[in-house]
Amino acid sequence: MTLRIERYGDVARLRMSSIGSRAFGMDVSAYVVRGVMIDTGFHHARSELDAARRELRVDAAIITHWHEDHAGNAAMLAWHGVPMLVRPDTEITLRERPRIRLYRRLLWGHPPALDAALLHFESDTLEVIHTPGHSPDHQVVFDRETGTLFSGDLWLGVRSHVLHATENPYQIAQSLARAAALSPARMFDAHRGLVARPVEALTARRAWLLETLADVARRIAEGWDDAEIVKRVLGGEERAALVSRGDYSRRNFVRAVRRGDVGRGA
Repeated sequence: MTLRIERYGDVARLRMSSIGSRAFGMDVSAYVVRGVMIDTGFHHARSELDAARRELRVDAAIITHWHEDHAGNAAMLAWHGVPMLVRPDTEITLRERPRIRLYRRLLWGHPPALDAALLHFESDTLEVIHTPGHSPDHQVVFDRETGTLFSGDLWLGVRSHVLHATENPYQIAQSLARAAALSPARMFDAHRGLVARPVEALTARRAWLLETLADVARRIAEGWDDAEIVKRVLGGEERAALVSRGDYSRRNFVRAVRRGDVGRGA
């Protein structure tokens, strides 16, 4: 496991990767601002994360959502008595320790259940905004003092169209609008790092997403099958679809339109 600390003025980026994630060109980041850690990384990196926590004198944490690459060390922080701001539905999921697919366990590890009592944390300057779609419990963190948005897995790139089977792209579009309305001056993405011109990036992502969803819906109405849409509209599948056995794939983008996720928007 590797963890590298990168500094951006008042923000420290804790950039983490495993052997498996590097093979796919993936890493994930937690951030620390004014002693508050935003997300906790994955369980395979627990020793490195704990060392960084002590080095940076972290005294509180905020979790954006329950996924194991973001909340993988929440239980460890709770054992150390670190106060945390966690949505109630996120806490319930972490205490249940849901099963995760094999490829995710290999990449990030399977965290233990959250079994310690949580010391709850509230901030005067760091605001959490519910932004579902990537997961039902997803939230972003906005630092009103500096205009900095910590976007978790909301953005992920303008043309990101590989989805988990449970994601709702229509909700993501609504959540992107909610985040853009904050007019952030800076944005830190959990996988892409510092994002230039965040309002433009969030708006462009939402516009591309809505346009592509409409294109997919039109082709479904015309009788196209999923494989044809993935190839002609989304550029074909990625290796992740094979490794995840379809759990993380472009076909899930098409399936979300077929199952009518637009009716389940936020």
